[in-house]
Amino acid sequence: MKSRKNLFYIGMFALCAIGFAACDDEETYDVYGDPFNRVYISDNSKAYKIVQTPISTVSNVDFKWPAKCSQKASGTIKATVVVDNSLIAAYNEEHGTVFEAMPAEAIVLENAEMTIPAGKMVVADTVHVKLTDDANVLSTLKSEKGYIIPLRLVSAEGPNTQLSTNMVSPSFLTVTVTEDNVNHEATEADITGTLVADQAGWSVNVLSGSGSNLDRWFDGNPQSTASISDWSNYKAAFTVDMGKSYTFGAIVAYRSTSWGEYNSISAGTKISTSDDGTNFKSAGEVTGSSKFIVFYAPLTARYIRVETASYSVNCGVFNVYAK
Repeated sequence: MKSRKNLFYIGMFALCAIGFAACDDEETYDVYGDPFNRVYISDNSKAYKIVQTPISTVSNVDFKWPAKCSQKASGTIKATVVVDNSLIAAYNEEHGTVFEAMPAEAIVLENAEMTIPAGKMVVADTVHVKLTDDANVLSTLKSEKGYIIPLRLVSAEGPNTQLSTNMVSPSFLTVTVTEDNVNHEATEADITGTLVADQAGWSVNVLSGSGSNLDRWFDGNPQSTASISDWSNYKAAFTVDMGKSYTFGAIVAYRSTSWGEYNSISAGTKISTSDDGTNFKSAGEVTGSSKFIVFYAPLTARYIRVETASYSVNCGVFNVYAK
């Protein structure tokens, strides 16, 4: 009986050995999932501004965009980013915008080929986008439509490396342009010209809010005041019709009481002008509360539009220094 049992166990052992031998002939993997180290980069679209003044161009375009990989790099990986203007039409259609391609000579693209060192999962030298320092080029960037810089990760080269198939969304840098003719550093001593003596026929059209007796602004008496208040939007706005066109280098707006003089222009106020009362052009934005708004270059207009960032405007004198 024991010999039969021994024969049974010997047979079972032999069958198992054959099975293991067969398994050794097949391919095996000790890692399950994607066999490649995938390089990826996330959508990090941002909005920027260009401010054009008569003496300089100010821009805050400063963008960094690091590429990463899904595993620690077994060797050096090179990842390349390009500006791809072929993406602009689809972007504009999707967002209802009309951005133009940023001129190539205005773009500074640093580290377009980034490096992920061996043993790391993120680049050591992030792509960096800014605008040129060439004032002649910057001064030409005045499109009212704004500009766009579409960035796309196009290649990744390295050991066992491929681009991600689902995490390589482009980033879009949108840049709006405003013209600012306001001299923010000017003082009263910088004002030239003469206040308009006869303001007969001047009037105020309230755009946002409500007000009455606004003709007091033009009677020459700073203690004869009137207000426009907007308790709904907290952005009182109005247009002054001067009756005819003037060339002027500054606006004055203030009121007086027995306690002293008070500014009527608050920080964040936007100034624009027009010849016909319909088509307005921006003249700039006030950055601090002020009695005077002084311009780098004289303006010629009949209408002055004032859009505040305040719920109220209280004024006794509104006038311009005409040339």
